[in-house]
Amino acid sequence: MPYDGFVMKRFVDYAKEKLLNAHIRNFYYKNNVVYISFHRFDLKVSLNPNFSYITFEKRNLPQDPKRHYFVEYLRSRLRGGIVVDVIDFQFERTLKLVVFKIDEVGEKHVYELYIDIMGKHSNIILVENGVILDSYKRIKNRYRTIYPGEEFIVYKSEKITPYEVEDESDVEMLYKRVQGFSKITVKELMFRMQNMSFNEALKSILNDFEKGYLFLYYENNMPVEISAFPLHHLQISKKRHCDKIEDAINVFFEFKEQKSVLFQMKKNLENIIVKRIIKIENALEKINKELEKTKNYDDYRKYGELLKAYYYEVPKGVDKVELVDWETQETVLVRLDKNKNAIENANFYFKRYNKLKVKVKGLMERKQYLEKELDYLYQLWYTLDEVNEFNELEDIRNEMENVGLVRSKKRKKMYKESKPIKIEYDGYVIYIGKNNKQNDMLVRDSKDEDIWLHVSGMPGAHVIIKYAGKKINQDVIEYAASLAAGYSKGKNSGKVPVDYTKAKNVRKTKGLKPGLVLYSNYKTLFVEPRRL
Repeated sequence: MPYDGFVMKRFVDYAKEKLLNAHIRNFYYKNNVVYISFHRFDLKVSLNPNFSYITFEKRNLPQDPKRHYFVEYLRSRLRGGIVVDVIDFQFERTLKLVVFKIDEVGEKHVYELYIDIMGKHSNIILVENGVILDSYKRIKNRYRTIYPGEEFIVYKSEKITPYEVEDESDVEMLYKRVQGFSKITVKELMFRMQNMSFNEALKSILNDFEKGYLFLYYENNMPVEISAFPLHHLQISKKRHCDKIEDAINVFFEFKEQKSVLFQMKKNLENIIVKRIIKIENALEKINKELEKTKNYDDYRKYGELLKAYYYEVPKGVDKVELVDWETQETVLVRLDKNKNAIENANFYFKRYNKLKVKVKGLMERKQYLEKELDYLYQLWYTLDEVNEFNELEDIRNEMENVGLVRSKKRKKMYKESKPIKIEYDGYVIYIGKNNKQNDMLVRDSKDEDIWLHVSGMPGAHVIIKYAGKKINQDVIEYAASLAAGYSKGKNSGKVPVDYTKAKNVRKTKGLKPGLVLYSNYKTLFVEPRRL
């Protein structure tokens, strides 16, 4: 849990000076987020079960934000009130704002607004004179009752504060009995205990906490952890500390929120692709079963030819006859309709053969079409799985609109068009396509002597080595091949086959779906996948 008790206490200690004596101007709501608007700042309370937190952040709302019954109630009760006290509960993730207000008829009110930042149990509760007026979530269970009209009882924690810890019994389970401790805190404590005693390690954490910073940790330029003290056990090179506490919180959770939105958007598109794949695979299964049933349809032609050739030897009124196939010299059993003569039975077999021949031809054409469609969908699915940015996702959605997988929507262009990955290696420029649109562009814009590479027999990126006026040596080709393997469905495999050829041997023919090409005169390398 990134927003643990230490981070919560750090923010509350920092926020008290701002919140005390501040006048509440209004309340706003958007997607599990409640904004409490003051004169010079906004307090953002995220009640999202996946990443709940509290911070100062300027609200970014549409002109007509969605209404929420509880937020409307907060407006009617607290708008115009003044925060007269800010109370924390040691290292618990609960904040209490005491709000004084004189209502429209001159009556004085002292409200208590409790804000719980506890993941899926996050809540905001409005209390007056010890009675619950209402809450964001109404709860009735064996642990707690949060319901209008009920007496409000502060949830009593059995945990002790970090300053009260005296023994090191079962260090790994400290997070269950110490306020503010998370599993990350326990890991850090155990790491520090490698060079000092339990008490010294705990004291060093508390001393670091009291310095008043928040720390952000990055991996691959992405924030992966936030903490109120240094996390030496992470051993990540990039770290920054923020004097302005809300900056660290906002950077960390904005990334988490965008990642969550991106994940959900990807999931929605993935579901569409997977449903289509399942539909096509079911259709192919039925076609293959039909082809299996009709695989011997050519026998009917042979029966007709044999009956036509030996009609004079076939007695009338029999239901079967054995005839010698002049091509194989084998005896063939031919079943007959005894009410028809040999020629009539031959015509019956010819008609049946022609009917099945047309059917098989149609089935094979349909099968080839669906197999190409399936290849394209698996390629599309791979490129979607590789998406890490909104503009890349927008490219894929546009492609899906163009091929009819999703409905076209008129919407503002929010993101810049994504571009292929470009790197230099040993004096050569190498491009890696991140989606089908880029793959097609790389093929279209390549010169005859450029080298084109693609993993063999599975979805993956198109890779182009740009010709630089001299022969492209084998080392460069093998390096580019390893990238083609790394940016493919086989990225987690051992050795992966990669085909390569000059770009002049790669062509895009009419009717081929985005990202699909035909190529010839190629060679194959087996390489270990590599990613940048």
